[in-house]
Amino acid sequence: MSLTSPTQLQPPSSSAAAMASAKTPAAEDTRPLTFEVLAAPVDKTDALNLVADSIAQERQVASRALVFNPLCVSVLVGVVSVVHFGTESIRRDVTSMLTTYSGLVLAYLLAIRYATSAYIRIAEETDWPGWLYGPDSGPADNVVLGARYGTEIIAAVVLQLHRGSARGKAKVNGKATIRAWTTSLRYRRRGLGGDMLREAIKTAKQTLGRNCVVEFAADHANSAMPLPPMLNGPITARRMRATNALAAAVREWEADESSQH
Repeated sequence: MSLTSPTQLQPPSSSAAAMASAKTPAAEDTRPLTFEVLAAPVDKTDALNLVADSIAQERQVASRALVFNPLCVSVLVGVVSVVHFGTESIRRDVTSMLTTYSGLVLAYLLAIRYATSAYIRIAEETDWPGWLYGPDSGPADNVVLGARYGTEIIAAVVLQLHRGSARGKAKVNGKATIRAWTTSLRYRRRGLGGDMLREAIKTAKQTLGRNCVVEFAADHANSAMPLPPMLNGPITARRMRATNALAAAVREWEADESSQH
């Protein structure tokens, strides 16, 4: 099952991409963008690689946040002050002062690098095939949606379907949880993430019924926060933006359905 996008996704306009496109056949610049349910193992592997990459890339967000975090900066300033006022030989020698302070700043950056390396470990150490098909679910309950640009998978959503059940005369609606949602770094900020959410909602509603609930799983792929809560501000903000984007996509789907009936 696939859907061809009415528009063509243009390559990034950076200088590096422009140089690369000069070596690429012109036909590749107009490759179709399609959305589909991924069935081939190689396509699912590519999608899971995107998910792992998205976790590793959160290290950059966390590192930037820590570098300028007021608490971390206060600790650095405090250490520098203690060294400056506690060591007279350094205070009187400009060369020693510059060398020492540069070393402290370098140690500060290395400490941040080490603290945020937990994101890399999570991405590398997770058994992604095992994560996709856990002990309580199988292939029929986990749908992997992908955006294919030519032959490349550039965005993915992992959707878990919880089918409703009949309890007496009452029917319990099903629920769909999004376990992963990511776009290749090169193609972000182009609206592709929103398109993937809408595809996930459409798939869930068509499979489980229009009254099913679609939400992010509590233990979604990017739910891990290895840093202390007070240092997770930017990561938490990203989670909130994702939740708001999903809510907006659901409202859009419901408005479209209402207009058709």
